[in-house]
Amino acid sequence: MRKSDLHRSLQATAVAIPGKGGCYAVVPHPAPSSVDVLACAATLQMARRELDLLKGQLSRCAYADRLLRSLNRREAVDSSQIEGTRTSFDELLLYEMDLADKAIPADADASETLAYVDAATFGEETVRAHGQSALTRQLLLELHARLMAGSPRAQPGHFRTVQNHIGGLRIEDAVFVPPPPGEVERLIADLEGLLQYAPEGNLVSSILMRTASAHAQFEAIHPFTDGNGRIGRMLLPLMLQAEDEPPIHLATFLKRRQGEYYEKLRAAQMRLDWTPWVSLFLDSVIASCRHTGQLVVEIDDIQAGWNNQLKARRKRRHATIWRVAELLPGQPVITAKEAARQLQVTFPAANDAIAELVEMDILRPSNAQRRSRAFQAHQILNALHTGLDGVLK
Repeated sequence: MRKSDLHRSLQATAVAIPGKGGCYAVVPHPAPSSVDVLACAATLQMARRELDLLKGQLSRCAYADRLLRSLNRREAVDSSQIEGTRTSFDELLLYEMDLADKAIPADADASETLAYVDAATFGEETVRAHGQSALTRQLLLELHARLMAGSPRAQPGHFRTVQNHIGGLRIEDAVFVPPPPGEVERLIADLEGLLQYAPEGNLVSSILMRTASAHAQFEAIHPFTDGNGRIGRMLLPLMLQAEDEPPIHLATFLKRRQGEYYEKLRAAQMRLDWTPWVSLFLDSVIASCRHTGQLVVEIDDIQAGWNNQLKARRKRRHATIWRVAELLPGQPVITAKEAARQLQVTFPAANDAIAELVEMDILRPSNAQRRSRAFQAHQILNALHTGLDGVLK
């Protein structure tokens, strides 16, 4: 990265890296609550409309929380894969079952991805309890502590104290050099103001514009030694949730356009050219809303089919079968032990219910060689995996 690659106003605030002649760190301007992107006006309106439609759809969906549980895990997988992990969605669900059943194989990637789930879940619970006031410096540190708990070198729960860089083995070859560590606290304090945005008078900045701005700013600050991309993407649904919006999942769609994602973030961070990034971000919002809406329709159809099958088997007694089936949108991979724990029934009752669901082809035994015998709701998994590319422009 050359100083000349930066917008003139950023050249004026860039800081020379000691001992690295010609290398400069970018010190971002204060995070804007809105940016002038006239070219994206129609896309912004469409994204707002899709978000409103999804909000209404989820409000009428009896299993919305369970569906979001599955989507949280898919988000964890995709956001982690952007950073180089290889664990798939199905593998994460199986690993989680092994963990619940205390039959844990060694799998660093799966453990790292599950740490994302833990951090994101903590964030959701904190925001649910405290709303927008939860979006603080301290929350960022706690999310990082949970995400990087298995990586002590990443200084979990602490902002960096050293200079970092993005791209290239050496700082001289970097594509972007974040601000010096001494600037991190000040810049995070400024970002906190955007996270806890309050409108001034009648002027209200769109939550979608603020999430796009906050993500670009957080990634420009790069406040941690490691885990910045994942924490930055984790912030997006939390900001939406804090303002009573659907906590949509964007990493799945950003991963599909990963090269563009990095390139367009850099355009905003280095040249203050916001249009490419905001356009990609809004496209991802639209895609996520549409795909989640399609999932609700598909799972409604799947569950209607299951209900017909279950009603036709009235001679089969216990209600546990129905209760296990109700878990599946949020837990499409399950074991008898986990079903018994969640439903507070005996293991034999849960095991019998799963056996009947297998007989009806609602569940299928997992082919994976695991210590715990797991079963998959193949129709739910297929719905979660398909249709992703079709909703992207």
